[in-house]
Amino acid sequence: MSGAAAKTAVQKIAVQRFPLVLYKRILRLHYGLPKEMRYMGDQYVKDEFRRHRDADSQQALVFLHEWTQYCTMLAKQLSTSGIAKGALGKQLSPEMLDTFADEQLHQLLELKIESEGNGEGAENAKEQ
Repeated sequence: MSGAAAKTAVQKIAVQRFPLVLYKRILRLHYGLPKEMRYMGDQYVKDEFRRHRDADSQQALVFLHEWTQYCTMLAKQLSTSGIAKGALGKQLSPEMLDTFADEQLHQLLELKIESEGNGEGAENAKEQ
């Protein structure tokens, strides 16, 4: 195998493994969140990655791009300088909300309800 072919093979493996690497990185970052947020975030990430396991290449590209942005944002917010600012998360603009599909808006509403329940939904799910 030539050097170029070997490099291409390694790159192909790296691309195939990227979703798993990203998934694990996000779950590791969640260790820095408060307990209730971590539980809710872990469940959401697991569900989303499971749901998109068989997505077509275009959907997968958008999905991975958005989760990479989330990972980068969370890493910054959990860094020493980010923690000093005390803010976690990001406000969604009305323009961004207009681009969401009905299913995404429904998921967002469910997350909002669960997060405003002070983790009660997460605690109930743990007990079941």
